[in-house]
Amino acid sequence: MKIVWFTSRFLCFFSLFFIVGCTEKSDQKTNAESILKPCPGFVETGKPPLVYGAECGELVLKENSADANSQDISIAILRLPAISPIPAADPLFLIQGGPGGSSIEMATQLHSFFADVRKNRDLIFVDQRGTGKSNPLRCEQLSAADLLLSETEQKEKYLQLIKNCAEKYTNSAAFYTTVHGVQDLDAVRAALGYPQINLWGGSYGTRVALEYARRYPQQARAIILDGVAPVEIALPKYFSRDAMAALTAVSDECMAQTDCASLFGDIVQKTERVLQRLIELQTKGESLVVNYEHPRHQQPDTLHLTPRTFSSLVFMSLYSRDLTVLLPRAISNAEKQDYRLLAALASLSGEQTQQMNIAEGMRYSVMCNEDWPLLNADDIAHSTPFLGLHFVQDVQPICAFWPKAELPQDYWQPIVSDVPALLLSGKHDPVTPERWAQSVAAHLSHATLLSAAGGNHSISTEGCVPQLIAQFIERASMNDVKLDCVDNIKPLPLVLGANQKKVASSAGSTEQ
Repeated sequence: MKIVWFTSRFLCFFSLFFIVGCTEKSDQKTNAESILKPCPGFVETGKPPLVYGAECGELVLKENSADANSQDISIAILRLPAISPIPAADPLFLIQGGPGGSSIEMATQLHSFFADVRKNRDLIFVDQRGTGKSNPLRCEQLSAADLLLSETEQKEKYLQLIKNCAEKYTNSAAFYTTVHGVQDLDAVRAALGYPQINLWGGSYGTRVALEYARRYPQQARAIILDGVAPVEIALPKYFSRDAMAALTAVSDECMAQTDCASLFGDIVQKTERVLQRLIELQTKGESLVVNYEHPRHQQPDTLHLTPRTFSSLVFMSLYSRDLTVLLPRAISNAEKQDYRLLAALASLSGEQTQQMNIAEGMRYSVMCNEDWPLLNADDIAHSTPFLGLHFVQDVQPICAFWPKAELPQDYWQPIVSDVPALLLSGKHDPVTPERWAQSVAAHLSHATLLSAAGGNHSISTEGCVPQLIAQFIERASMNDVKLDCVDNIKPLPLVLGANQKKVASSAGSTEQ
């Protein structure tokens, strides 16, 4: 079987590297093969594996590592083997954000962007405990019928569902924080026989990668942090400010582009006017139902547009470069009471959220035990909303009843590390702006910061960044690597087809 051949080659490379006989690695070989098997194929799933030779498996660990009598939980693993028959000894572990997202499900969208890395290194996706297929802490969600209730009724129903969820996991939730997730990552590393690993993390995943570098500095060879979420700050405290800064940046860019300025004008002002109209309709007890064609399959669909739905849509659109470029037109149309493009954006944004497959129980275990303790009464009282969204006040009642966890005393201290680090940021990021990368980098002795003017909440897939990541992992350094290509990741034209006249003119002159 190919898996036997691959593993034996892999271990023989280790022997050359460490001058140790292959027979001395037989225990690791057997252990890795007992964990990973060829992933189910088309016959079992209706879909082929992501790549040829993809391996799936699970590692059984104790929920409470300090209690031998604690229940067993399974940690799901996906390995995409290196193309080289003699791969490098240090793979790349890729960690999903959220918190609560599935890293293995993320692999479907992300793995191709790391093709250069995979030439020489395995790609490892591990569902963090509480997510994906690793004993997920899932909570019941609002039904389609619930979404027709008033916003007040929806909020009350949602809080009750989350309270039921907290009661369901009352004896387990405390063991689903970042520290426990990091312990699992190192257990996977050891079980698969890797002496060191590289880590890529996006958003909350950067916190996991940083914590791993702190707890296991000898095993962390290099880390890539995209959309940096420091451990020492409560991110929800700054969501409103940072989201408004991102929306304002989009509006300013529109005003700086002649076509956009003439067509759409001040986007922030128009956003506030649309929101005000929706508030007035809600006050009157009127419901705004938008009939539109779904942008993917063109089938008729409907959207119940409320103030909160609208504000959430704007906020989530700022996460994505592809959706941000459509915001000026969507908001300008909505001001004219044409909400169809806005509804289409809501569909696309909803699909992106569904792809993350957030396990809300794990999400609140992290937020309420790692972020919430950093907020004081004054922070809560003076928190400002983003277009009516109260991020801090919304989570306050949930964290009041969510099970408490005990974290290491140094958990909230800035992470000091000598591990080589590449920190990535996007100008339009509504939740993890560049300032957080700068704050973290101040404590990392071998850090390189890159920021893309046309980037949003993740830039690892933009322009030349995948190639830069590959070079960084190959060298564990950015010395002598040209970085100016990042300057070419510019904001997209906010009026689609804005350059058509220029292109047509150039084409005409060529024909003459």
